[in-house]
Amino acid sequence: MLDKWHKKEKPVFTGISRGMGGFSFGAAAAADDGGGGSEDGTQGNPFTSIANAYAASATNGMHYFQNAGVNSGTAFQLRYASYDNRGWVETFVSAEGALGTPWNRFLSYVGGASRPTLIDYNLSNGGLDYTSVGAVVTLGTGFNIVDVAITSKSSKTGNGVAATGANQQSALPLIASDDLAGTEAAQARQRLADFFEGSATGFSIGGYVGSSPVEDYAAYWSKSGSDPTGPFEIHLGFREGSKTTEEFHLADGNNSPGSTYAPNIGWRNTDQTYQGASVGSWTSNSAHKAEAYDIDSGNVLSVWLSDSLT
Repeated sequence: MLDKWHKKEKPVFTGISRGMGGFSFGAAAAADDGGGGSEDGTQGNPFTSIANAYAASATNGMHYFQNAGVNSGTAFQLRYASYDNRGWVETFVSAEGALGTPWNRFLSYVGGASRPTLIDYNLSNGGLDYTSVGAVVTLGTGFNIVDVAITSKSSKTGNGVAATGANQQSALPLIASDDLAGTEAAQARQRLADFFEGSATGFSIGGYVGSSPVEDYAAYWSKSGSDPTGPFEIHLGFREGSKTTEEFHLADGNNSPGSTYAPNIGWRNTDQTYQGASVGSWTSNSAHKAEAYDIDSGNVLSVWLSDSLT
């Protein structure tokens, strides 16, 4: 059943203590590299979890990570950021506004399936290739991803989760654990995390479940303090029971349940007036969002993942 994607538990690690010599980290917070030193994010001593990078007070920017399930177990670089009292890594970046981008670049309907899978796209030594127009790396289950942040950046190589690109109503970043509402928000949050780590297929969420139209989860984006607050839906190459090669909405563009139109965040591949590729918009209307919100080199769609909820 679609609503039985299991919820992962966040990793347990010991806290930081202050001793006579300053800060020290518990053994589980920063693994030993075999030579007596703790993980520091260098190529020779990479972080083995996002939580370890946060515990080590890693600076925002590029650091080496390592996991047996990624890059054949060889250390690779990810862009790391501290935000909302936890660590995040960027695994998806796109400056490409072509309407067919998701289906031509980073989605695969394996074996003719109705739901797509996110796949690696434009990698460099196992991490994102920031010289390309867009890139995606799937981390798999080994990093125990439990949360997703969606934001805009003014350049592909910008650091940090806080939005630096278009950001209407200050709605970005969208944090799944904070900004998804509805009775199945927790399930939708974990399914979104699983999709972006590459272990689950595309899905559809909105205000309806068990009625018409049918969504996978009774959940939606609702952003307190913004106008409108929502609800906005998610349709990731799949909408209300059917495959779609037209909609890849991280946040759709109409706050009436079941109505999508031009996306606030994502791509709509159609020849209708509501076509578009946008990030940073936060309005409810049917037409293409304003040009200021087009995905391009100065307004980049960026997705970050975390292995902690607190």
